[in-house]
Amino acid sequence: MHVTQDVSAPARARPKIRALAAIGAVAGVLLFIYTLQTAGPAEILRQLRQVGLGFLGVLLLSAIRMAVRAKAWSLCVEEAERFTFGQAFRAFVAGDAVGNITPLGPLASEGTKALLSRRNLATSAAFSSVLLENIFYSISVAIMVMVGTLAFLLGYRPTNAALTISLALGTVASVAVLAVWWLLSSQPRLLSRFLTHAAVRDAEDRVFRFAASRKERVGRILLLEFSFHLAAVLEIYFLLTLLMRGGGGQTLLNALILGTVERLITIAFKFVPLRLGVDHIGAGTAASFLAIGSATGITIATVRTARNLFWAALGLTLLATTQRKEPADSSKP
Repeated sequence: MHVTQDVSAPARARPKIRALAAIGAVAGVLLFIYTLQTAGPAEILRQLRQVGLGFLGVLLLSAIRMAVRAKAWSLCVEEAERFTFGQAFRAFVAGDAVGNITPLGPLASEGTKALLSRRNLATSAAFSSVLLENIFYSISVAIMVMVGTLAFLLGYRPTNAALTISLALGTVASVAVLAVWWLLSSQPRLLSRFLTHAAVRDAEDRVFRFAASRKERVGRILLLEFSFHLAAVLEIYFLLTLLMRGGGGQTLLNALILGTVERLITIAFKFVPLRLGVDHIGAGTAASFLAIGSATGITIATVRTARNLFWAALGLTLLATTQRKEPADSSKP
């Protein structure tokens, strides 16, 4: 009786998840249409034609971004386990696709990555490696936000409201870095206090053991995480040079600020499938503030949406291919 209820619970939750996905998708489409109408569809189409084959460069830079995070993830696995870059890359792309197209965001993406990596890793190693990589990624995001905020404050003279928001973001990012440093140095068993399961305790132990015994990898992992953000800024810089017919220091500064805005939107609206609409209105507003035109920001966000659709299609294909293969050894703990 209880088994039947446990099995049917996820099935009962699926219609709610589908409903949330549908609502998010419809809201995103409506917001996307609104931003297009506001900026002018003709201008957006003209700028998209201006990007043209440059979209291949965008795909290349996005491939680099996924590759460096996959490599960082593979380095978060203890040496006793074997987890290659190729295995990490396929699982990362598949997980990212699931997270992008569902309203569950990181719960779906990171959960999918952990489940797929169980084909090659023990359960505790799979989940601890995903958790550890996300810790390092969070550190890099916080520092990226601080750098972007500083660039905005030094490069522009913001109004009082913009200054308050910028300082608040910088403060939150600083606190986040300090909190992560405290967690890794003091090693409090916070997660296992609430989730009293052997696998949770084992995964938590693995994270702290790795941080203490694999310090030589920490620098390499952080460098890869920062490379992810560098490639994101270069992607926007590349698009700005195509759209504005030129580069330079100011263009690089604008790319850094727009990259920071994009990262904040991704964090805040990860539950919106493909960040459709919210990315466009956020990028358009930021671009207008930077005096490069809201249409330019909306075009960049539209190119990002097309890039995300490409990787989502590839990721779902990899996921379907993986599911058709023979299941992994169920004897792994």
